[in-house]
Amino acid sequence: MAVLSIVFLIVFGMWWDGSAPLKIHLAALTVTMVVVVTGVLMISLYPFVAARRPSRVKESNLDTIEWASDVSRKLSTPAAILDAQSTVVVANKNFLAELGMHGMSDQIVGMPISNLVHPSDHNTLAKFIAAAVRNDLSNDTVALRMLCADGTILRVHMSLSPLHEEGNSGLNLLQFSVLSSQRTAASDPIGEYDYHLLIDRIEQIVFQINADRDLIFLNPSWAALLDHTVQESLNKPFVSFVHPEDRLLVEAHVKALTRGKRNSCHIETRMIAKNGTSYWVQLRAKSMSSLKGEKTSVIGTLTDVSQMKRTEASLRANRRSLSMLLSNIPGMVYRCKNDRNWSFEFASDGCLDVTGYEPYEIVGDPNFSYVEIIHPEDRAVVWEHVRQQVAMRRKFQMIYRIINRTGNVKWVWEQGKGVFSSTGELLALEGFITDIASADESDSAILKGFQKLFAGQTLVSP
Repeated sequence: MAVLSIVFLIVFGMWWDGSAPLKIHLAALTVTMVVVVTGVLMISLYPFVAARRPSRVKESNLDTIEWASDVSRKLSTPAAILDAQSTVVVANKNFLAELGMHGMSDQIVGMPISNLVHPSDHNTLAKFIAAAVRNDLSNDTVALRMLCADGTILRVHMSLSPLHEEGNSGLNLLQFSVLSSQRTAASDPIGEYDYHLLIDRIEQIVFQINADRDLIFLNPSWAALLDHTVQESLNKPFVSFVHPEDRLLVEAHVKALTRGKRNSCHIETRMIAKNGTSYWVQLRAKSMSSLKGEKTSVIGTLTDVSQMKRTEASLRANRRSLSMLLSNIPGMVYRCKNDRNWSFEFASDGCLDVTGYEPYEIVGDPNFSYVEIIHPEDRAVVWEHVRQQVAMRRKFQMIYRIINRTGNVKWVWEQGKGVFSSTGELLALEGFITDIASADESDSAILKGFQKLFAGQTLVSP
């Protein structure tokens, strides 16, 4: 202020002319004083004006963030607002909920988004953000793993888009959708394992077909079983590798899956190898969409069951041979429970010749009792002999009389034994019964020959 006063006096002294009228002097003095006072006021108020400018800029930024926060709150998807340094400015409720961070908004705001992404994906995230800033995204989304508050990993598809209100705000909207509701513990090595390696190593064929029913994925087991290379098989119809006799069935099931008419199927079919050999496989497939009626791709597995089919065919052939053998035996092969009725669980075709009953009439019928068709005079002796021999785990042999379906009395010879489990429990009785004479042939040579052959074991004599 003192400097201004001195300058004023020097200038005023040089300018002052005593011969000028008083009015001129007063006007000049007034103008000079106004200029000086104005300069003094401007110098005094400048610090206050300069201090208010950042405040107005800050208020403008706050308005922009408030607008962006309102945008994120209205979204139904998990969303957050990032600034130019990729720091979280705002995170909506869905964002916090998916990451298990309810009530942790204060801790999230101001945190770099990379802190919420698995370290293995940091490089992918940085490239994605850089591409978004340049507006040069070749893909709208990127697959990343995000870290939850409890230490688990959440696999997501993430998108990033700039927010513009008036000009460039420098803010970006981040959104993500969860790839799977299943979360894997970050400390669990399975969560970090390359699942492609698992698919490549399993023996089952893993395949995927598109909505047009063409193969779009195959694991190496396809070539190992069918000798068709994966490259030459892709983009070809799946049914073209199915046995011609099974194609209509397989195509019907696969078509229903791709059109969303059913969710899964489980059938057995034959696949044709490159050399023409057919292999039985168990086909399990599932639609990739849970929406009914939506066209979708299908993923599934093929399990080689050729050996099992050959074993089943061999068993069926053996059963047919055994059935033919039993049907030609002149007698009845049986298996029955050791109950009071000797209830039959199995009887060969010879049952008709011996008892007059068809096998289906006595097997599994609770109203049929073999004990009841034994002659009343022989019933108690036969029952007691079988009980004693089974108790001593010996075979039983006996000759006794039965009354067949037509009421005729027959002499029969029976041999059998008890069937025991590994723990010693009696499971059933198995044996063979054949008729040897009718009632009026009690003195026949055949009957006497059996009695002599099994002397000491025959329980009933004519």
